[in-house]
Amino acid sequence: MITKLEDLYQEREKYLLFETLVGSRAYGTFHAESDEDIKGIFILPPSHYLMEKTPLEQVSDERNDKVYYTLKRFIELASNANPNIIEMLFMPEDCIRFQSDLLKPLFEARQVFITTQAYASHINYAQAQIKKARGKNKWVNNPQEVKVPERQDFCWFIKSDDKATPYRPKSLKDTDIDLAQYHVSSVEHSQGLYRLYHYGSDARGVFRGGELVCESIPKEEEKTHCRGLLLFNEAAYECAKRDHTNYWQWRDNRNETRWQGQEQGKRDYDAKNMMHTFRLLFSGQNILEKGEPLVRFEGENLDFLKKVRDGFFNYDELIKRVEDKLNDFSLAYGKSTLADSIDEEKLQNLLVEITKSWEGR
Repeated sequence: MITKLEDLYQEREKYLLFETLVGSRAYGTFHAESDEDIKGIFILPPSHYLMEKTPLEQVSDERNDKVYYTLKRFIELASNANPNIIEMLFMPEDCIRFQSDLLKPLFEARQVFITTQAYASHINYAQAQIKKARGKNKWVNNPQEVKVPERQDFCWFIKSDDKATPYRPKSLKDTDIDLAQYHVSSVEHSQGLYRLYHYGSDARGVFRGGELVCESIPKEEEKTHCRGLLLFNEAAYECAKRDHTNYWQWRDNRNETRWQGQEQGKRDYDAKNMMHTFRLLFSGQNILEKGEPLVRFEGENLDFLKKVRDGFFNYDELIKRVEDKLNDFSLAYGKSTLADSIDEEKLQNLLVEITKSWEGR
């Protein structure tokens, strides 16, 4: 049974229905360093949906450069006018790597997915790209140091006899405390708070083997060795460690060409996100006016998208152009003669027909 991408590749002759090149190489906006993105459709037997509490919907690689949807999930997403899914039904022939004849009914009926729902879906996706273009949480705006976070960086010290600022934590960095010379014991009814005892060269240290280790302190040494309280924010440490790992994984695998302009201060936005904003608006408007998405761009539209990709415009100018394009999109929506909703019965019949044909092979 298919549970991951590798399973599908091993059983592709049995389960794979469709595979196509997508993304910049399909749109015509690629350059020499562009990634190669693949999407596809595969099928699972009806028994799978009866046996699994949470049926499998898709499989992908770690970077989502290769994503394959079950036929059932593909139809569900297409019925909601998902821009990335609808375009798969209209791919240029030079992008399609494999197409089973079992999918002939789906492609013959592809117009059933073309409705005025594309207006809302394409605008929502375009607006999401605008938010991403200047997102505060983008890795490019939050570079991480090479140094891996250490537990000591998330420790604070509360001195027992500090009358000037009673019980106010100080960062361990601002003290002369070396945790290798200390022991700790937990403070009752608290989390992350410990009594800190100085033992000098006789100490085994607070952190051992990557973990904070509490000691049993003799009662007679409580007063003589206690120096105060240690506060260890373990949750913040784990979060920082995870962010550090994710950042450097992204940094090692990212497309350098995409990020150079922003990192060098030439742009205050992610040009690729803004390019996709316009691509989505162009494609959505084409659906309303001509009954199909724009996948392969040419002429003036392609030249414009490449200029956006290459950072030719400033951010405010692009936002003004987005507003103008939204006005055009709204006019197209008002004039559209497309249906407002999907024929759900026809979709169900398609799913059943294709599945039965597959089972009968």
